Amino acid sequence: MNKQFRIKGLLLTAFLCCTTFLWGQPSSDRKGDRMIEFPDIPGYRTLKCDLHTHTVFSDGSVWPSIRVQEALKDGLDAICITDHIEYQPHRDDIPHPDMNRSYELARKSAGESDLIVIKGAEITRSMPPGHANAIFLEDVNALNQEDVTEVFREARRQGAFIFWNHPHWTAQRPDGIATLTDMHRELISEGLLQGIEVVNELIYSDEALRIGLDHDLAILGNSDIHGPVDWLFRIPEGGHRPVTLVFATEKSPEALKEALFNGRTAVWFN
Repeated sequence: MNKQFRIKGLLLTAFLCCTTFLWGQPSSDRKGDRMIEFPDIPGYRTLKCDLHTHTVFSDGSVWPSIRVQEALKDGLDAICITDHIEYQPHRDDIPHPDMNRSYELARKSAGESDLIVIKGAEITRSMPPGHANAIFLEDVNALNQEDVTEVFREARRQGAFIFWNHPHWTAQRPDGIATLTDMHRELISEGLLQGIEVVNELIYSDEALRIGLDHDLAILGNSDIHGPVDWLFRIPEGGHRPVTLVFATEKSPEALKEALFNGRTAVWFN
């Protein structure tokens, strides 16, 4: 990973968290314009991504096509639907033996648009390791197994990029402080964890950012949206979802994946 780019990305994250950009944040006089816009930087395309979202195919409340429509309205370049593997509260009402189904429906809904739709899933376990997203998967079903370390290994065998979700989540970390465990160190050492969410939904974690810096993990900020994105992030009033800015050589799934693995990311959130 390019260390110099990595440090610049972390500094940019702090800057973006604290600064209002005319072209980046819908303001009170721009309520009708929800499009998130960021300029490219020398040598790279700036891709606006939300890599943690849910649908009715796990514990979300909307169909995959709604996630696509929201992303298009927000001007995103890429989304990943990451429905839970182990947590399926809607299964009695929406049975789906194929865990790839939400991705397939989202991809079909994207149609001829230039939105990149990535196949992913959320590994949903108690702490440690907690929750993690595996994205750029080939087959989600293969991750539905008991041994959690083998789940991470299977995701890596498929070439997935894996990141730790909401390490500060109080349901699993009551004090709200992201803390690296021995298991997380083992996952990082084995190459089974490449990123960490420093922003999830409405919350930023300084400790998660510190872990990312100390262990050379890509930093991410995502909505983790379950209901309509407009409601949670108050988009009609000028709000916006958090996004991961990925600096890729071009707008393509391959370039996006390469940039993530090399840590060329920043986070926009306020």
